Formats: sequence, structure tokens, C-alpha cells
Amino acid sequence: MEWLALGVLVLIGATILKWLTERNAKELELNAARKSQEHKLRLEPSARLPEIHTPASHYQTKQWILSVAEQKFYKALCQGLNNQFLILMKVRVADVLQPDTGITKSEWTSAFNKIKSKHFDFLICDLNTYEIIAAIELNDRSHQRADRKKRDKFLNAACESANFPLMRITARQVYSSQEIKSAVLSSLRDYKISNAA
Repeated sequence: MEWLALGVLVLIGATILKWLTERNAKELELNAARKSQEHKLRLEPSARLPEIHTPASHYQTKQWILSVAEQKFYKALCQGLNNQFLILMKVRVADVLQPDTGITKSEWTSAFNKIKSKHFDFLICDLNTYEIIAAIELNDRSHQRADRKKRDKFLNAACESANFPLMRITARQVYSSQEIKSAVLSSLRDYKISNAA
């Protein structure tokens, strides 16, 4: 009879031990899950963002970031440069150029205001360091308008004053990726040579 009682006690003890072990494992799992959730990026629903009193009907989504002409050129540019460079599109000029130091605050603000709303069509950067190398403007028919000519003249002068290479390529129906590669690499080579002199 003692053996039977001892067996029952061992069985009860083993059952309690198993239950405690499982419970402890579940608690550890829950704690790990909570900690994991704390480190995850949380995207807040837009309902929690501060209210902005702008009628929502004033905006709509654009379907494409590039025009059809820019898309054709971009594809040929990527093929031609064959992953040698990082090619960014629609980069704000003020993210590439900045007003000189050593000018008054008023002059700095005026210079910044002239570039803050303009963008380069394409920006070529080093693939590994992201260093900015050059910009490309694709000139379509809109560049024949007086306002665009004035903008282009200003942008050329700004890039020249910053000693920054800006390539202008005339838009076409069809592009040769090899021609684009030769033109871009030649332009960069000429730029480096002229700066070295």
C-alpha cells in the first residue's frame, strides 16, 4: 500500500512539475513576444496624426513619378550604366546644392528660395558611398518655353558656381543605352579633367 501511495505522490508531483514548466515556458514566450513588439516599427493610423485644416479635396494621387519620355530615358540610362551607379529621380535641387557660407542671412534665404522648389530629373550617385556625382536634365519640348529657358539658365549658372556637373540630354522617341553610357561617362571624364586643370 505504501508503494501505491508513493507512486501516486510521484505521479502528482510529476504532473505539477510539468504544469509549472509549461506555464513558465508560456510566460517566457509571452514576455519575449512583448519585447519583440516593443522593438518593432509602429505605424500610427492617420487618425492619430494632428489634424491639419486643409480640405482633403485639394489633393489627388499621381499615377507615375516620371513622364513617358522620362520613363524611356530612365530605362535606357539604367541599362547603359548597368548598375555602376545609383540613379535617383526627381531630386530636389536644394538637396544637392546649397547657398554659399559667408553670406548674409537674407542673401542665404534668397538663394535657397530660388532652388527649394526646383528638382533635377535624374541624379547619379556612387553605388556604394551614395556620393553625389552629377545631375541629368532631360530636355523635352517644354524647355523651349520662355519660363523654362530662364529656369534652365539659372540652373546651369547655379551648378557651374557650385562646380557641379549638370548634363542636358535632348528627349527622343528612342534611346540607345550604349550612346547614353558613352555620353554620360564622357561627360564625367571631361568634368574631372577640367576640374583637375
